[in-house]
Amino acid sequence: MADHGMDEHVRQLDELMVRLQRVMHRRANMGTMGLTATQVFILGFLDKHGQAKASDVARIAGLSPGAVTQVCDELVRLGFVARSRSNKDRRVVHISITEAGRDKLESIRRSRSKQLADFLRQLGDDDAQAFLRLVGRLVEVAEREYIES
Repeated sequence: MADHGMDEHVRQLDELMVRLQRVMHRRANMGTMGLTATQVFILGFLDKHGQAKASDVARIAGLSPGAVTQVCDELVRLGFVARSRSNKDRRVVHISITEAGRDKLESIRRSRSKQLADFLRQLGDDDAQAFLRLVGRLVEVAEREYIES
């Protein structure tokens, strides 16, 4: 592919990604039912991994431990996360998702699934399959680039 053609593809992809991110961000905010994307991420992480230290969550989320502590303070206030001290080292505090947190997360997941199903239905079966194949391939390439760098 000529450089000019590649430049045009890159420009188009960048523009489309920005537009898609903007739409998905707005839709995600509607689908998070009053929680921020970071709060939902932390609930999902805790749901998958059980309890964790704030520093572990911070590392995975790309946030500072202080930021995670602030987010968790609000999640504790809402009753979605609980804190407990380690029996081995009282300085270590673990956070874990509560049953109310799991219920909230499940509601959010159902809402998001409905939104995504609506998008895919509007594409039609053939385009939806092609889209998923191409996005999956793009994610594989991006992850490989990230791992190798």
